[in-house]
Amino acid sequence: MRRRLESLLPASVLLGFLVTTVVVNLLLTSAEERGVEALEESVSGEVQAIAASQNQRFINTFSSASGLSSGLGGDPFELVVGSTKDRDELEDLLALVADTRSGFYLLDATDTITQGVLLPAGALGTTFEWPGLEEFQSSEAWARGGVLPVAAGLTTEEPVVPFLLPIYEKTAAGPGPRRGTFVYETIVAIDSNFNKEIGELKRGDTGEYFFFDTAGTVVASNDPSMIGEMLDDDRMLTSSAGLQRFGEHIVVLADVPTAGWRVAFRQDVDEFEGSLAGPLESVGRLLILALLSGGFIVTALLFRRLRVARAEQERLRRLSEAQQEFISIVSHELRTPVAGVLGFLETSIDHWDSMGDDERKLAVTRAANNARRLQAMTRDVLDTQRIESGQLVHVFGRLDLAEEVRVAVEAARELDRERSIEVDAPDEPVWVDGDADRLQQVLANLLDNARKNSPSTEPIEVRLVPDGTTAEVAITDRGPGIADESLERIFDKFVRGRGDSVSGTGLGLYISRQIIDAHRGRIWAESEPGHGSTFRFVLPIGADEAQPASTSPDG
Repeated sequence: MRRRLESLLPASVLLGFLVTTVVVNLLLTSAEERGVEALEESVSGEVQAIAASQNQRFINTFSSASGLSSGLGGDPFELVVGSTKDRDELEDLLALVADTRSGFYLLDATDTITQGVLLPAGALGTTFEWPGLEEFQSSEAWARGGVLPVAAGLTTEEPVVPFLLPIYEKTAAGPGPRRGTFVYETIVAIDSNFNKEIGELKRGDTGEYFFFDTAGTVVASNDPSMIGEMLDDDRMLTSSAGLQRFGEHIVVLADVPTAGWRVAFRQDVDEFEGSLAGPLESVGRLLILALLSGGFIVTALLFRRLRVARAEQERLRRLSEAQQEFISIVSHELRTPVAGVLGFLETSIDHWDSMGDDERKLAVTRAANNARRLQAMTRDVLDTQRIESGQLVHVFGRLDLAEEVRVAVEAARELDRERSIEVDAPDEPVWVDGDADRLQQVLANLLDNARKNSPSTEPIEVRLVPDGTTAEVAITDRGPGIADESLERIFDKFVRGRGDSVSGTGLGLYISRQIIDAHRGRIWAESEPGHGSTFRFVLPIGADEAQPASTSPDG
């Protein structure tokens, strides 16, 4: 009996190893499937977030441009072929556009081109024709405006995306019949602002992100060779949104309904799943060979792989939350100044004859203040992008810091005449080597921060103290103060104010620190909660003799 049991022992051990191998294989297969599913959900969520963000930008564009289509100067467009008034208004608009490689033009109710800028000779008086125009005019989007497919532009030789904004007859009861259309062409090119945003997206060696229109033309992509080209797979036009498997590729599609576009992510299946499947398969083979010495190695590797997967999911979740927070902040903050600009201008237009000169000046001044606020927000966002890409440029030269402080304070007083701002600065020059524009940006950010975080009845104190080798600027408010644990965090991106009612993008202090660092200085905050805060920065004092200007990118 004992011999029989001993003879059965090797078989029992072998059976035990076989059972263990099967169980481990099942566990690995299940873990691989769950990991791939989690990765698919993560990528799908990321693509949907990108599509939703772009769709909201289109909605904001058509919403904010609704006042523009009624006439740039307040009076309706004449929409008459060759109208001098319309051309003057369009040329004024062109002067405000950053990218003038493409232009815009007006159509009357019969789609005849009546006036425009950067149009070729002979274009006036001709009928506007574009692929997909008839289908667009018969859709519900025609009433609010929209986007047509990519085609060769009228105002440039490059391919463009035309944005169409309706122009309605203005009546006492509101918008009347449609009088015509405002058409703005934006180029489809590698160096366009939109494509630069998409170009920053990356996942692995074969991961491709791209937007395409209803005709299948790629509008933007992180692969420059795809821009302006037709899709190489027509299934992307007809397949439903979500994750698809097209042969050797994983494809995730999401709709941008306001423009009729789609955003797609495509990657080789091997690379997409390789980050999880490949290592797990290797672990499985090693585990089978290592069963003679135990299963510890496999378990340890599995736990390690699962931790990596969870860390990747957490990173993607934080990235998605940061993106959504940024979209929410910017959308919310832009809404108020845009409404202010439109509100004051529309009030002036509607009541111009009944308003006195002082009332007109006040309305225009308030609209201009809101426009400056918009400009500051846009500058902060662009500067943040340049900082992170190492492209923020400083032009250094010899300047009087005392005079720069006085200029910044005077500008702050103009924006808030009821606020008392006390200045203590030496009468003699305090010479430093710096970029005047960037230092003005820092001073404006700190003064604006003090204004927003303290009662309007409380003064703001500004002091400039040179000590021979350095010069310190201190801006003190009498607001609620800052908790000790937040004194460093407030210089991070998207950290806003000291209360729920404080506005802003949360980028001002972050940008200010980068600028002061580039000047070889230091900036910090001091505060006693309930007794106000003081923001200080120190710069090295320059040599007495004049120094030649130098240009330096922020590194």
